[in-house]
Amino acid sequence: MRRTRATSAMAALLLAAVGAAIAGCPKKPPRTPAPAPAPPQPPGPIDPGACGRVLRIEVRKSERLLAGDCEAGGYVAFPIALSREAGPKRVQGDHRMPEGDYAIAGPPQTSRFHLFVPIDYPSVADADRALAEKRIDRETRDAIASAHADGRMPPQDTALGGAIGIHGEGVRWHGDLLLNWTEGCVAVSDSAIEDLARLVRRGTPVRILP
Repeated sequence: MRRTRATSAMAALLLAAVGAAIAGCPKKPPRTPAPAPAPPQPPGPIDPGACGRVLRIEVRKSERLLAGDCEAGGYVAFPIALSREAGPKRVQGDHRMPEGDYAIAGPPQTSRFHLFVPIDYPSVADADRALAEKRIDRETRDAIASAHADGRMPPQDTALGGAIGIHGEGVRWHGDLLLNWTEGCVAVSDSAIEDLARLVRRGTPVRILP
């Protein structure tokens, strides 16, 4: 009986010691969650030969860039030269590039800038703004709007100017895309205008941003 009581007491002491040891052990720190994966980087421009056809063009003056969304997916991008003067075009001879929504107005033409792809400047928005600011009269505004409604090139001989488009560098300005030298057009390299002339169609939207 005494041995049984002693054994039980010793077992109790041993369990108490083990429990105290376990209680005194530091808890395992929580597992640090794995870092979230980095967001996927947007794909860069694709080779123009893989574009198929450009569905729309966006010219970003602040980035000196022309980007075109491709029918095959992705986009093409070309550096641009800007006009001699900053700001949106307002009148004939102001050497400014328009800003707004336009469209390719016809097939590419040979020019002293290698190739020239016309856009349908002035737009109806340009004409409405000019009428409100008394730079043109109602008759001129209506002639511009009527041409757009009929799918024709708007008059190019108004006070708002004309002959605006996308062209290459030609011999005179070859390698000078970092300069501001155009009279209001968007200039790209000669190889880029060859690509664009092949990739765009009449009616392809062109948006020119500040």
